[in-house]
Amino acid sequence: MWRWQGRFKALRRGVGRAPGCGMEAAVFLGGTMAAGVTFTRLSRGDLPGLVEAAREDDPQAFAAFLAENGSSVADFDGDGEIFSVLLPVLCDEYDIDLETGENEIVADIAEAREGPVLILTQDDKEKYFELLNPDEFEEDELGEAYEDFTEEEEEDAGAAMLEAISALYQALAEVDAGYVVVVTAG
Repeated sequence: MWRWQGRFKALRRGVGRAPGCGMEAAVFLGGTMAAGVTFTRLSRGDLPGLVEAAREDDPQAFAAFLAENGSSVADFDGDGEIFSVLLPVLCDEYDIDLETGENEIVADIAEAREGPVLILTQDDKEKYFELLNPDEFEEDELGEAYEDFTEEEEEDAGAAMLEAISALYQALAEVDAGYVVVVTAG
């Protein structure tokens, strides 16, 4: 689950939400996310330790835990804020709901670190891997979806969303029964 504060009008009102695409994804981040995004492969057995690291007073403990126990599996050089539009668009327009895996763990981490987090699971891979193939998306169509969702024009939005889809696809390729990918921003 990727949790966001309702920054965009359509998301705040719940307009166009597909069944199963819960509004819980819109309640979290206390500002915009003009930050980098990391994709870290982590053993399922390490998830309780990740929650504990997120709860520590040291703000670096979470990132340190990921660095110590996981490995980077995807590259994304764009602005992480694009995920605040992409994830709801994927859910609403393409029936790809990546925001529901590991709900309890994500909620614990998100609450403790006050930053967005998404955990990609084997279940996500089985449901969405083929659907997330970047070759199946059109940059122009993604740009239009961005504009429809935000009610703002952004010249390179389609390209940014396609780059983010490529990173998610690359990350999902690394998921299996014993490993998840933790996606964080900030």
